[in-house]
Amino acid sequence: MTEEDLLEATKQLVAIPSTSHDPQALQQALDFMAARVWNACPDVTVERFESNGIPSFLAYRGTKRPDKFHLILNGHLDVVPGKPEQYKAVIKDGKLYGRGVYDMKAACIILADVFCEFVNKVPYALGLQIVTDEESAGQDGTLHQINQGVRADFVISGECGRTVGTHEIANEAKGILVANVGFRGTAAHSAYPWKGDNAVLKALDFISALHERYPVPVEPSGETLVSVTAMSADSGAHSKLPDYATVKIAARYVAGDADFKNRRHFKSLVEAMHPEAEIVDIHDFTQPIYTSPYSPLIVALKDSAEKVEGAPFSFVRRHGTGDGRFYGAVGNEACEFGIAGDYSHGDSEYVTLEAFRYYHATLRDFLEKTMADANKRRSTKTV
Repeated sequence: MTEEDLLEATKQLVAIPSTSHDPQALQQALDFMAARVWNACPDVTVERFESNGIPSFLAYRGTKRPDKFHLILNGHLDVVPGKPEQYKAVIKDGKLYGRGVYDMKAACIILADVFCEFVNKVPYALGLQIVTDEESAGQDGTLHQINQGVRADFVISGECGRTVGTHEIANEAKGILVANVGFRGTAAHSAYPWKGDNAVLKALDFISALHERYPVPVEPSGETLVSVTAMSADSGAHSKLPDYATVKIAARYVAGDADFKNRRHFKSLVEAMHPEAEIVDIHDFTQPIYTSPYSPLIVALKDSAEKVEGAPFSFVRRHGTGDGRFYGAVGNEACEFGIAGDYSHGDSEYVTLEAFRYYHATLRDFLEKTMADANKRRSTKTV
């Protein structure tokens, strides 16, 4: 496809308001991508998945899904809500603006394009994984497919995170834990608080202890971050002390943090912060991404990026993370490498046209390189 074709396809995809609360739009966006794949490479299989009403697909050569892919290109089509005008992508001053162009519809268009160009050329199993729930934790998209047996030696997630002027590939990303913690008290009239045991005060003590252990950073931090995102207590009356309160915490933790090694260690952390704290539920608990900077495939990707952009690239750890983390949890290698832009989830979300071209050229060069390497290994074995 020409650059003009790819940009036009991105504009059409942006026009679909595929937010998590609009199942019809999510399906429409997924069908749009599936149609592009079928039109460009009609002989591939587009395997459909669905979990809790959330659709996704996995495309590959042949009729039988490989036991393990050598490489999967991963992208998501869901976006956070935007203003009506954001769903009409526009090009201005060398930038493409629109809801989701950076996070990450433009990358999805390019991932699909290079997949279709190379899927029948490469002598290894290449997959294209497109999901629709990354913004809402990814449990029913990438994780669901993994639970259905999808595996890969290496996964490139086209996730955003790289800003204009930076030359980075994220070989690390923090793990995620989202949990609700509860506190029980004793109800009483608010005029006689000594007769009760206010659950909110216990929750506040817990929050204070938690932030003492994991202080709120004043600048970007590469260490574990723990944030309180909600506190809830409803006594049912303004004059009644609440006998129950909950605190929602969202942690982004680094590999090796003992407090988040597993559920047992997390339970110990919660109890250490307040002896009466109880874990109500754990919504998400997935491991950090870590791929060795010496892994052959990530080194090849770095070489291609440097060749195309003419600048040295570095490996970095992301503060946030995407669906690649699910592959790390099952022992597969993954990285995050998307198109340079900025203002993800903001009113001025964009990618640059230069970065759009670079991304396409880098992935093509990478696939050419891995194809040549695989053919060389096959030739050597034959001899």
